Formats: sequence, structure tokens, C-alpha cells
Amino acid sequence: MRRRLSLSQRLLVALLIVTFAYWAVIVWFTLRDSIDEVYELFDAHLAQTALALLRVTDPDDEDPVAIPNRDEAPSLKEIFNQWPHLTDRLASAKSMPGHRGDGHVSAVLPVVAGTVGAGSIHSLHKEYEKRLRYQIWSGEGHLLLRSANAPLDVMTDADGFSETRDADGQLWRFYGVWDRHHDFRILVAEAHDVRNRLVRDIALHLASPLALGMPVLIFLLWFSISRGLDPLGVLTREIATRKPENLMPLDADNAPGEVRPMVLALNELLRRTTHALESERLFTANAAHELRTPLAAIQAQLHAARAAEGDAERRGAMDQLQRAVERGIRLVGQLLALARLDPEQALPDVEPASLGDVAEAVCAELAPLALRRDQVLELQVEPGLPAVRGNADMLSMLLCNLVDNAIRYTQRGGHIGIAVRRCAEGFLMQVSDDGPGIPAAQRAAVFDRFYRIAGQDQPGTGLGLAICRRIAELHDARIEIEDGAGGKGLVVSVVLADPRD
Repeated sequence: MRRRLSLSQRLLVALLIVTFAYWAVIVWFTLRDSIDEVYELFDAHLAQTALALLRVTDPDDEDPVAIPNRDEAPSLKEIFNQWPHLTDRLASAKSMPGHRGDGHVSAVLPVVAGTVGAGSIHSLHKEYEKRLRYQIWSGEGHLLLRSANAPLDVMTDADGFSETRDADGQLWRFYGVWDRHHDFRILVAEAHDVRNRLVRDIALHLASPLALGMPVLIFLLWFSISRGLDPLGVLTREIATRKPENLMPLDADNAPGEVRPMVLALNELLRRTTHALESERLFTANAAHELRTPLAAIQAQLHAARAAEGDAERRGAMDQLQRAVERGIRLVGQLLALARLDPEQALPDVEPASLGDVAEAVCAELAPLALRRDQVLELQVEPGLPAVRGNADMLSMLLCNLVDNAIRYTQRGGHIGIAVRRCAEGFLMQVSDDGPGIPAAQRAAVFDRFYRIAGQDQPGTGLGLAICRRIAELHDARIEIEDGAGGKGLVVSVVLADPRD
């Protein structure tokens, strides 16, 4: 089984990934800008070197090329310090037989590699000297001067900046420039190795602090995350050490803002659990108490039937036993129905239900009971009523309990009316009778489990209206008890919301 990462490990991994990504972007942008700056700097230096050679070769010539403004061109003193033999060689070139009278050189000037190469650029590193070349050509195409590492052939035919590879495959960057009269051409070349090495050094200097600081960063992130998640550990230990009977709410005031909603939700769950357990204990106690009565009656009638001496006495005892069994069956059925209507559960099997069909089915089921009592059972259903969303079986149970109570508690020959119609809030199911009614002071209590009004001679369990109220709650409906017409009898109304609202 794969081991799941803890919350602190997930946070640590996520923060490290984000940090690496951020650093990678920063390094990439920095390297890109640094490479551009390095290339611009070296190109400017290459152009300045070529123009400095041109100025020394032909001091009267004006600079025809705009030097990059990053650095100014070196002074003549700096040029002479960098090329100490340059003026002597140019003077020798002018005194040779091929020199024209106008001060320009047309003959080839031989170059001694040891003399020029040994001291060509004194102010730069020796490694850099090997990667810098220059040539001075006459307008007729004769090589007048070159560095020790420069070839005898022209390095490039292009003017300005260009690039090419030598015979060894090394990449060189060139800059070529003519004087104003095209009497001299200066070529300066620089190996790309110098630039690449500098770029690598920059990248190394950027990456080194990041690599060296990574262990420290990981430790700091781990320490911060562990300390930040300490309240979760405290909460976990508090819950783990609780006993099953301890359902007191957790302390949400001292919980962090991110954890507080979870603590509040957990407290609400504990509250509902406490309520459910208390209801279950009360229900069990009441059910046990109520079941003792019919069981005791069954046992008494059974003894009476056994002790009966005649058929008439035995038949009477058996009739009483039958009624006790029926009462017990009714009580168990209502207890099971009430148990299914768990106050913490949602409404099951929600589907469109026709209130008219529900009322007709209930009246058809209870009509024989009303006929035995010579009662009038009247049903009025408004035509064209749309279906409501609910559980048809539960709505039938609700209406059946209300009508059954009306039949049982209304005198013989009484009238029971059932009406289903629209109302201002949606739909109305109403059961009315002309019986004794319920005193106003006890109308709220009759919805409690096992509550019965004193002095009632009708058998019952006191669960019917409790079941009705729970079914109404599951359907977001409202159930009310009022006096009948003229203050006589009772009217029980169930108001359901219109599903189209």
C-alpha cells in the first residue's frame, strides 16, 4: 500500500517546487540579460580596438563609425601602452621602398612573430592575448601589420561585425573598418571562448548561492511548516484522548483561522450526535414503557382465557386478547415508522407526488372505519393541482394519521372533511372534524412522543402526531392546529411550499 504524504510534507514539496521554479525563471532572465550585456561590452571593446588602431595608423582620418556609447575610445597614450611597437613598425613601413609620397604604405611589411606576439597587449591577461587578433591592410590589399597569432590571409572580407570559424573549428568574432580614403583597413578578431567563459562564470556565480543555500532553505521551510501546523497536532491529540461519552464542543476560539471552520463543523456534528443519542435514549425508554402496557394486557387476557370455565367467558377473553395484540402491533408499527424518520437524515426517495392521489388513497383505506362509526367522510380536491416534490409514502402516512385520529376521536355520526387545494404559500392539506377538539394549552405538547391528553378513552400510543410533525419537517412543510368552524371541533393544516417558487 502506497504511503500517503502528510500535510506538512505536501506543503514542503509544493513550496520547494514553487521556489525552484521561481529561481529558475530569475536565473534564466538574469543569464539572458547578462549574455546580452557581455556581448555588447565585448563588441564595443572590439570596435574601439579597431578604431584605435585606425587612429594610430592614420591620425588625420576621421572616425567614420559610431562606437557604442557604453565606453569611450581609449586615448593615444593607452594605445601606445597596449601596442608599444606599433608606431615604430608603421614608421618603418613608411620608409620602405613601396611607400608613396602621400604618407601611405603600399608594400608588405614583414612581421616578426616573436617581437609582436610577445608584447602585443600588455594590459590584458595572457590567456586573452591568445584570443585576440588584429591585421592592418593597405588599400591595395597588402598586409602591413598583424598580431603574432593572426594569419597571413585576410581574416574576413566583411566590414563591421561578422563571425566565422577558423581551420581548427573555433568561432571568431570580427570587426572590420576602413579609413576615410580607403588607404587602410583594420581587422580585429576575438575568440568566442572569452565570451562563453564569462557567461559560464556568471551562471556559476548565480547558481552557487542557490545550491549552497538549498539545505538551509529546506530546513527553514520544514521548521516553519511544522510550527505552523502545531495547532492541528494539538487538536488531533485532544480528539484522540477523548472518551466516547465526552461529546463536549471543542474550543474554536483559540483555533487558527484556517482550522476554525473545521472545528465549528465538528462541533455541529457533536451537537447533532448528542441530540440524536439523547433522542434515542428517550425513545428507547418511552418505547419500553409503552410496550409494557399491551404486553401486560396480552398476558392477563391469556391467563383469563386459560382460566375461563365456559365458552362465553373464554370467547370474551379471546376478544380482549385480540384487541391487545392489535394495539401492540399498532404500537410496534408506529415505533418502527418513527425510527425510520431519523431527525438527522434527509428526505429519501424524493420524486413528484400528487397530493390529490394521496388523499384519495387515504380516504379509500379509512372509509370502512368511518362507516362503522356512522361518520361522514368528505374529500375535496382542487382540480389541476401540480405535483409536489416529496415522498408519496410518507405524505400518505402523514395524512393517514391525521384522518385516523379525526375518525377515532370524533363521536359517532360526526363529520370529517379532507381538503387539498392551493394557498398563498403553496399547497394545503387540511383535515377538519366536529369532535371535542384539543385545548389550546396542549396543542404544542400533542406533537411530543407518547403524549396523550388525559381522560381519553380511545386506545392510542401518543406517536401519531409526532410522526406527522417529523414528516412535515422532512418536506419543509408547516403543520398547525386550530379550532374548527364556530369554535367546534379541530382543524389540522399542513402547508407545503410550491416547488416552482
